[in-house]
Amino acid sequence: MKPFMQQDWIVRIFGRLNEVQCNLGQEPTPPVDANVRFADVLDSMGMVELLALLAEDCGVKPEAIEQAAKRRFGTIAELAQALHAAGLAPLAPAAQQASSPQSQTVTASWLLATAVKLPEAVQPASAINEALHRPQHWLEEHAGILQRRIWKDQDPLTAAVQAGQECLKRAGLAPQEVGALLVTSEAPPLMIGLAAALHSRLELTADAVAIEIGGACTGFLSALWVAQSLLPQRRLVMIIAIEAVTRYLLLQPGPPGEAAALFGDAAAACLVGEAPTGPSAVPLRAVALGCDGSGASLLRVEHHPQRLFALHMRGMELAGRAVNAMAQAVQRLLQEYDLKVEDLAAVVSHGGNGRMPSLLARKLGLPPERVWSETETTGNLGSASLPVAWAARESRPPGPVIWTAVGAGLTWGAAMLGTPH
Repeated sequence: MKPFMQQDWIVRIFGRLNEVQCNLGQEPTPPVDANVRFADVLDSMGMVELLALLAEDCGVKPEAIEQAAKRRFGTIAELAQALHAAGLAPLAPAAQQASSPQSQTVTASWLLATAVKLPEAVQPASAINEALHRPQHWLEEHAGILQRRIWKDQDPLTAAVQAGQECLKRAGLAPQEVGALLVTSEAPPLMIGLAAALHSRLELTADAVAIEIGGACTGFLSALWVAQSLLPQRRLVMIIAIEAVTRYLLLQPGPPGEAAALFGDAAAACLVGEAPTGPSAVPLRAVALGCDGSGASLLRVEHHPQRLFALHMRGMELAGRAVNAMAQAVQRLLQEYDLKVEDLAAVVSHGGNGRMPSLLARKLGLPPERVWSETETTGNLGSASLPVAWAARESRPPGPVIWTAVGAGLTWGAAMLGTPH
């Protein structure tokens, strides 16, 4: 077999670059000058997609491409030289990067109702750009976020209780029937005793257990997984996701402030039961979770007494890993149920930024309108992002829907709802 040389890599990179540009609605770069700089033809999210395609060609993780290039992406010729020097070459697709998530299937489980409470205060992108000392339209173009929701003086706990009460009302159930309360949050409004505080305000019985679930942006899926396990003993489980990120991350010039600008606040609740109670009950068929702790350095939080917390993220690498992990989680659930991606009514996607869901749509080969996310108008809502996107579409097409998310750590997961159409 003929060796794959540096010139071959230049041709391959140009081909993949043009594919990404076409997906983004851009004019393709003519393959005449290998010294063209990536920064002149692609933004960071486009670069994420390009690296994912090159990694897919080689049957390796995107990190292998990044390591070969020493995370410096100058010109096409330089990347081609780095890939050739590293001994990389296009191969038949290799095994998928992540170890198989642990899947749990429980037939007698239903998502009975979902309710959401978003903050009343809306912060437009124009105000965020001004606070960051960035030019007009910077956040919209860089992260696909037009505005975000923030609590300001509003009490997040009250909003979360209202979401829980609304959930019970929609399912026609009473607080006394709840056997367990699972609370998840990436940035809780109460550092200690959050689940107990919500348990009290919801007036649940003393026998109803109250448990806090971690997992950051994957927390809601983790709570669904635990809820299925609890159903045989508890019969009815309430899950509450509550985020107050803007209380901890300051909006100010510099990388930490720009990372903070991606996040918004929200509260959401859902009920999981063993019988289809209420008019909006949907079968909750399976939940699959996975973890790869080697990705922890991609997202870290430092405590600064003068500035609360500073969030540091390696955005391009994190986005690439997130899109790949969510796509793979969706595909594995499809395989488990012998379905194809076109059989899905929709995918409900966590959005680390507003552009990530469209990247996932292209990765899966779905039209953008069939990947649901509210990040563009709310900001990254962490553990609440999935139920918020689900609740925003009360009129849903028939057929199965998969929820998927990636959280810090890195953790990831997916849940299958509904039945094949």
